[in-house]
Amino acid sequence: MTASSKSPRSVVAIDVGATNIDVIQYSAELEVIEQRSAGALRREAPPYLSLDVEHVIEFALHSIADFDRGVPVDAIVPCTHGSAVALLDEQGELVFPVMSYLAAIPDDIAEAYADIEPSYGEVFAPTNPAALTVARQLLWQETSFPEAFSRVRTILPYAQFLAYRLSGVLSAEVTSLGAQTHLWAPGNADFSALAKCRRWSDLIAPMRRAGDRLGPLRMEDINGRGTVLCGIHDSAASYLQFARHEPLVLLSTGTWIIAFDSSTDLQRLDAHRDQVANVKIDGTPIGCARFMGGEEYGRLCGEGNEASATLDDVKALISSGTFALPSFTDSGGPMPGTGGQGRILGNSPTTDTERASLATLYAALMTAFSLDRLGDTGRVVVDGVFARNDVFLALLGALLPKREIFQVHGAAGSARGAASLALPEPQPDVAVEQTPPPHVPGLERYFAAWLEKSQNAEKGYRHDL
Repeated sequence: MTASSKSPRSVVAIDVGATNIDVIQYSAELEVIEQRSAGALRREAPPYLSLDVEHVIEFALHSIADFDRGVPVDAIVPCTHGSAVALLDEQGELVFPVMSYLAAIPDDIAEAYADIEPSYGEVFAPTNPAALTVARQLLWQETSFPEAFSRVRTILPYAQFLAYRLSGVLSAEVTSLGAQTHLWAPGNADFSALAKCRRWSDLIAPMRRAGDRLGPLRMEDINGRGTVLCGIHDSAASYLQFARHEPLVLLSTGTWIIAFDSSTDLQRLDAHRDQVANVKIDGTPIGCARFMGGEEYGRLCGEGNEASATLDDVKALISSGTFALPSFTDSGGPMPGTGGQGRILGNSPTTDTERASLATLYAALMTAFSLDRLGDTGRVVVDGVFARNDVFLALLGALLPKREIFQVHGAAGSARGAASLALPEPQPDVAVEQTPPPHVPGLERYFAAWLEKSQNAEKGYRHDL
């Protein structure tokens, strides 16, 4: 991590998610000063579903200008997911729209990629659905649009593309490349054999560290120094805030629920259960398990449902034998083969609170199973949106009684972690509090029945409660 020895007056993190853009101004104590949010727009126009990057840049610049009039902005740090890249020509302009990872991959491209995809033992990531795997995006662009692809001179991960648009400096960074792109071999700390064979690695921008200062913000009339940092993958930014407390499991929650287990041996990872390796800021790999927990929670709750789960409703669902069985997205996560097969057995919830309670129970069951399969590290820290769901935390503790469940207080998450890159050491710690597990009658039997009905637990699996 690279940071100035002098504390900035404020740092702005640009956190671009699948659905929202959050531009957050932090003090040198990592307290939120101002925040702006907007939807992350997508474009349906040919040649594929793409991200509206101009909307992101314009929104970020307007927010920075507004913030700077209050407290001068001295540093700007982008962070976002790793499933998008920008392809630039010799003049530094986009050759293609930046593809959305929700784009539907043509069948012929999917078949062609299956013939060349790298081994799991090299990249520690399966080929993901839709366009989530960056290397498959590149094969599509290269194969279907060869004339345009021949003009590509530089490939930038999405976070570093945002940094480029703000600073004019080209860069790439290891946490972004190592986020299941199939372009990076985490165990070797090098580009994958596929990336080298296809010569894509020759086009990757110069490697920099996430905290490296690229240059001044290309924006007039800003009172702060406005230095743009290289940027970081969002999940790696979340983990950065807790790394000094290893060994631990960080449960980063939002659209995805991603577990980072600092003690997991990569060789025990199971591709069939969506276990992968991410890369920490220093380039070392870390074992992870994931599923689209937030997305599935939303689908179970129903559109516009803002009700909160209650433990009483959860107990009633367990008593009545109501089950939400995986999976409510195309990705089965820890339950292979269940993608798109999610269903409710028993009496369906009739109120918003009951629906929220069933969604919370489902998320806790999936998470507990994921953690159980990933490793046995005892300290589990829950960050993100599910850290504010007390019923989720309580159920997770009850399902995993041999572990200690800690709730992050306040706004930690990827934006805060990204902002910390601009600060000198030592940095403010994240406030956490242990969650005591409740007694939930019948939960052990319910969990066993849920596993059996899911029909994807390994033969002979025994959850040691």
